[in-house]
Amino acid sequence: MTGLKSHAEALSELGLSGAVPDADIRAAFRRRLKQAHPDLNGGTDMRLRRLLRARDLLMSDRKNKPEAFEFIHAVSVNTLTPLFITLHQALFGGTVVTQVPALEFAPADEPLTSLTQTKTLRIPLPCGLRDGEKVRLACTGAADRERLFHIHIEPETDCRVWGDDIWMTAPLESRLLRRGGAAVIDTPRGAQKINIDRDTPHGAGLRLKGLGLPATPMAPAGDLHVRLEAAPDTIRPAGHVLNDFRQRWAS
Repeated sequence: MTGLKSHAEALSELGLSGAVPDADIRAAFRRRLKQAHPDLNGGTDMRLRRLLRARDLLMSDRKNKPEAFEFIHAVSVNTLTPLFITLHQALFGGTVVTQVPALEFAPADEPLTSLTQTKTLRIPLPCGLRDGEKVRLACTGAADRERLFHIHIEPETDCRVWGDDIWMTAPLESRLLRRGGAAVIDTPRGAQKINIDRDTPHGAGLRLKGLGLPATPMAPAGDLHVRLEAAPDTIRPAGHVLNDFRQRWAS
C-alpha cells in the first residue's frame, strides 16, 4: 500500500503546495526520484511507489496506472543533457538521432509504463559547436521544442579538439621529410596541400590557420595543428623516381 489517497498527501510527498502545473509536478518527481533509488541512496521500493502514486494523483488529464518496477537504472536529474557528437558534426553541423529517457523528455500528460522507457530525439546541429559548450538547441520528439545540452566531441584515433583548435598527426614518407617538396595530407577539413622543407625532422609541427573549428558568434575560427610523423618509404616505380629527379633538376 502506498498510503497516499488525497491531493494534499500527494503534494506533500513531492514537496509541493498549492496549485501546480504538470511541468512542476514532473520536475519535483525527478528531483526526489534519485533519493528513492534502492541501490544508490538506500531508498526503498515503498518510497518509490509513493512517489509514483503522488505523481499520478497530481497529474492532470491522465488515468492512474499500476506501478510495477523491479529495478531503476541510474536516472539523470541534471538540468543539462549530455550530447555526444563527432568532430565532423562539430565542423559541418548535421543531425543527431539519439535515444533518451522518456521520463526526462516525454510530455507531462504522456503515460509511462517503465522508468527505462526511451524516446527518439532528433537534434539539428549548427556548425562550430565546441567541446564542453552549454548550448540551447531545437529538438523534435520531446515535450520541449528546445533543450539545454552539454556538448561532448568524441575523440578520434589521431585527432583531438582543444578549445577552438584541432590537433592531428599525419604520416609522411621519410624520403619526403628528407628531401622536401609538396605533399597532400588528409585532414578533418578534407585533403590539404602542404609544402615540406628539406630535412624536416620527425615530429615537426605545422599550423594551418583557420582550419580548426569554424567561427561562431561566440568564438573565433580555430587552427589546425599537424604533427608530421615519418612513415616507412614505399617502393616506387622507376618512372616516378625519374620524374621527381627531372622536376628537382628543372627547379
